[in-house]
Amino acid sequence: MSEARQHSFATLFSSVDGIEIPIIQRDYAQGRKQSIDVLDGFLTSLWDALSSDDAQALDLDFIYGTFEDGAGRVLSLLDGQQRLTTLFLLHWYVATCEGQLEDFRARWTKGGRSRFTYATRPSSAEFFDALGNAMIVPPSEGNAWDGRLSARLVDSNWFFLSWRSDPTVKACLTTLDSIARTFGVTKGIYQRLVDERRPRITFHFLDLERFGLTDDLYIKMNARGKPLTPFENFKAWLVGRVASEPWAGDFDLALDQKWMDFFWRIASRQKGVAMGQMVDDLYLRFMYVMEFFDSCNRIENVYREPKLVIDWISKLRQARGYIPLRELERQGAFNSSATQIASRVLDHFCDPVSSADISTLERALAPTSDYSDLIRLFCVVAWIDSSVVKSGASGLDVERSRWNRVTSNLLANHRIDDIYTACLSVKGVKALASHAGNLYEALSGGAEVPAGFSGEQAAEEVLKARLIIEEPTREALFIEAEAHPYLQGKVGFLLKFSTSPEKVFDRDAFTRYSERARAVLNERVLTSSDHFLERALLSLGDYLIGRGSSKFSFGQPNAGTYRDRSENWLRVVGRPEFQKLLDQVEGDAKAALRGLIEASACTDWRRYLVADPQLIDYCGERLLHRQDTGEIYLLSRKRLSGYHVELRSYALFLALKRSKDALAGMTYRYVDTYDDTLPALVLLGGGQELTVSYATGVWTCKGPSGQVPLPGCLVEFMGQHGFNEARR
Repeated sequence: MSEARQHSFATLFSSVDGIEIPIIQRDYAQGRKQSIDVLDGFLTSLWDALSSDDAQALDLDFIYGTFEDGAGRVLSLLDGQQRLTTLFLLHWYVATCEGQLEDFRARWTKGGRSRFTYATRPSSAEFFDALGNAMIVPPSEGNAWDGRLSARLVDSNWFFLSWRSDPTVKACLTTLDSIARTFGVTKGIYQRLVDERRPRITFHFLDLERFGLTDDLYIKMNARGKPLTPFENFKAWLVGRVASEPWAGDFDLALDQKWMDFFWRIASRQKGVAMGQMVDDLYLRFMYVMEFFDSCNRIENVYREPKLVIDWISKLRQARGYIPLRELERQGAFNSSATQIASRVLDHFCDPVSSADISTLERALAPTSDYSDLIRLFCVVAWIDSSVVKSGASGLDVERSRWNRVTSNLLANHRIDDIYTACLSVKGVKALASHAGNLYEALSGGAEVPAGFSGEQAAEEVLKARLIIEEPTREALFIEAEAHPYLQGKVGFLLKFSTSPEKVFDRDAFTRYSERARAVLNERVLTSSDHFLERALLSLGDYLIGRGSSKFSFGQPNAGTYRDRSENWLRVVGRPEFQKLLDQVEGDAKAALRGLIEASACTDWRRYLVADPQLIDYCGERLLHRQDTGEIYLLSRKRLSGYHVELRSYALFLALKRSKDALAGMTYRYVDTYDDTLPALVLLGGGQELTVSYATGVWTCKGPSGQVPLPGCLVEFMGQHGFNEARR
């Protein structure tokens, strides 16, 4: 038997006495429900290869096996079980449709027994023997099968009902139904199947023993998972797609060895998952992500593209399983250029590289990846594919670090939350890569940052590049400031604070402001239950962040996404109040903020919030509602329709709680509301209940019979604690 040439199913059986699936193998799985997409894709590929007069041969890659001692020329199949089982069923089905069962038996049975058999279970072997000799009358020409083919087989007098419990037999019946749906009642297909001069479906056979390969090597090859996985289908198709390209000489070898080993190493870090499935999933996901990048770059105007184009790109972005090969071909996926780039990227990951690159890849391939994770990976891809890297230039470490810094800053400060902005960002990174190798010089010299990024952040990167070109030692200052987990590259406000009206940059001022900003934006400060930063800022002015509909935010400490940061403290850091605060923060940040709070001289509504952190605590979403008439309501949730309190009356209630025996002979509580009822302080004493509230700039008190004066003890307490608004 020649291992140097391709074989068809027919020529393989011309070279062996039989093929046996050994007992160590699992059951036939391709017909199982969870594998139906793989099966349908495979059958479609077979149909395409057989139905067209000018179709290219479909190559199914390698199969592996050995010849057992004393078994004559019976091939014990170690890899290729799924593909060859499906091909046997296809040959039987087509022979049945086209009246070629006599020829089928002459080729694939001997002595009444099937030459293709399973040693895994006796019932499996019995089924293949019976099927090889079965006679099923096909529908007349132009008609479809009446019901499922499997039902016809199960109802046959040669079919033992006990076989229905055999997983291999059950999967074979499902596959035959799928073949019938895909192929219909065939005509002229059988001769193409058995044509040995111009085979339409081929594969390579490798005798492991003859080539001196050990069972250990086979186990490693086969341990990746189930034969004929989605990736195996894809890989065979892709190899054929680029086979004629000058650069693709070792492409198939790298797919199976060097690159495969890399994904083995990545998969080995995962816990609690099947290694084989993980390797294939990661490999296939990587390929779809690379095609996502190429598809984004191939479109001209993102917002004018037909919906079908955008849907295809979205599908690639989300793909976690198998995309049928016919769909890839219809979309023109994996052209020579895109596949060559994928090859170059895989070579990069297989060479010793920084752990950051590997981490970037893993985040992008993870099930939880978002658009930003993908674009960060494309920044690595674009660098690898840049002309300066492809030229083989040496000493690029500095330029790579600059590339990483600028692209990281741009992406960390831009919202990428739909397919359109993601496409624009991919195209922007691609365009920016034309300057890789002299990025700072290009930016400082007037090169525009391409579309796909925040205009504000792009302008900041141009300014910083210009300042670094003027004085290279400034770069270390910027890098230190940019590394802060809340700022993440956005330090334009520090540049603004440190630049004179004459546009002169003050290095010392930048250092000072940077240190202080990083201190007050420290996570412990932002999440402090004492709300030092919020109260200190309020002591200097009304910094609250508008949220529309009369709602204002104190600022959330979240820094998980750019949206979190951009809608909260990044809206504050550039304001005069924040600069004024930084000017007064020296030494320990918390102590300095506490000093600002204690020295506060504000006299309007802010004084209550500055004085008492519990008022901010009430705001579950850190929101308040401020009406045009001056009333301020603290919201427990996002809307006024949820429970809320009125600022001044609730502040009075908290002050009373902190003062022992403030109101002799009276008890009190606070009633927050969720409707039009006014929140109020409720006093109980002398057998009557009084409701104290604040509205339209005036304190009022109501009793059972209507409005009454505020109790004297309460008036005295309010005067002592600064509640000096008008009383009615």
